[in-house]
Amino acid sequence: MNRKKRPGFSQLETTVILSIVAMLVLIGSSFSLNHKKHQLEVAVRKVHSSLCLARFRSVQRQLPVRVSINQLACELAEYDSQKATWLLRSRDLLEGVEVSANNSPVFYPQGTVSSLATINIWNEKGSYQLTVAITGRIKITRLK
Repeated sequence: MNRKKRPGFSQLETTVILSIVAMLVLIGSSFSLNHKKHQLEVAVRKVHSSLCLARFRSVQRQLPVRVSINQLACELAEYDSQKATWLLRSRDLLEGVEVSANNSPVFYPQGTVSSLATINIWNEKGSYQLTVAITGRIKITRLK
């Protein structure tokens, strides 16, 4: 007897396809859960590297370098004594986090800073505090 093949998927094919789709959904959800944590860590690294770069440039070029931090970006500016103005040199965007800073630290050629600066960076996955000492030392503390 000849069996006529019916169109459609067999039960085995359907089970395999559903298993693959379920694995893809689980992998995708784990990426979205870690996305906010990744954004927080990237923002902390960007601010920290901007502060280190400002100190380095100040000592190397023998001129004041300021780091300004707002909700959207971390900006590096060098002081031009001839024009008596700050010239923007770089800007790093800070995405997926909230940021607050008590001031904009200015690094001087001796490696020191204008005044103590405290920068807080947070989102729903945690918070960090960066402290810039008057000596130019930068400390990162995870708060939660």
